[in-house]
Amino acid sequence: MDGLRYAVGGSPISHTLSPILFNLVLAHMRHKGHLAQLNVSSVTNLETNHIDELLGWAYIEHNKHQPTWAPAQKNLRTFQSQLQHRATSIILLEAHDGLLAKMEKPERAFSSIRLPERSSSSEVWLNLTSPLKHQIQSMVFSPIDEAIDIVSVNTLRYTGQGWYCATTDGHAIVHTAYHFGIDVSKGALLGINGGGGAARSVASAWIKSGGKVVSLGGKRQLPATLVNTKAGNDATFDLVFDAEGSLKSTPNSNYILNPAYSPMKGSLEERFERLLPNRNQIDGRWMLAAQHLESWRSLWAPNLSENLPSLEQLMTWLISMEYKLEET
Repeated sequence: MDGLRYAVGGSPISHTLSPILFNLVLAHMRHKGHLAQLNVSSVTNLETNHIDELLGWAYIEHNKHQPTWAPAQKNLRTFQSQLQHRATSIILLEAHDGLLAKMEKPERAFSSIRLPERSSSSEVWLNLTSPLKHQIQSMVFSPIDEAIDIVSVNTLRYTGQGWYCATTDGHAIVHTAYHFGIDVSKGALLGINGGGGAARSVASAWIKSGGKVVSLGGKRQLPATLVNTKAGNDATFDLVFDAEGSLKSTPNSNYILNPAYSPMKGSLEERFERLLPNRNQIDGRWMLAAQHLESWRSLWAPNLSENLPSLEQLMTWLISMEYKLEET
């Protein structure tokens, strides 16, 4: 089938909100007069523990491993046209005042690898979640950052001529930190529980941005190369990243973020209230939305990065879309 194809793969995957984010950003870019010629033929989620199955779909599209998409209780591929139609109206909403950024994040530097100047309708874009992030270690994939070195790939782009990859979890956390008023460049203290793909990406990006990283343990611990300080018992962390969701007692911290996100309840305004930057618990949707923006900015359409929506805009649209889908 001719047309750009997007998928998010991992396990579990039926709950993923990434397809909503993809459609929202795409609708916004088209509303701004970009990507009008980009024909999107397929958007789906693939339930798999093996990267080969996801890459197989990238080469030859099939209907295997596609669970019912929980947000709409429908097969995502059959629901895509409705999802895109809804996104086109949702992006007309103004960003919620309470979600505005406290600080702007610095620009991120990339490698010198030359990406195609324009996205085309013959491409495949992928997002990976657990347990796929550590499964790409081949020289077939050209990394634009440290993704291969730290064994944490979560964004892929197949141009028809070759594969490119990136790690965006870490810079999503850095973006979120600045949004919540944490200046990472001034040595902000981050505690990380866990040592998997997301944890490694976060530690790497935090250190590269000028911050300090402490390992809080976990089933898998961070490698020593991604820890650059120790903290005493009386230390206050600027942010704690509970990558495993297994912290039994949280150290003193201004904010704590668990990347997992649960279905929201309540009115639309009550949901926005849960996301406000003055709350100690940062909802995992912040990381997810920032990660998705980073995928577009770094790998999928870097030539259009200045035209992407702000994080507060994307979060406003995401929560509004979730709420609308419950009324379906």
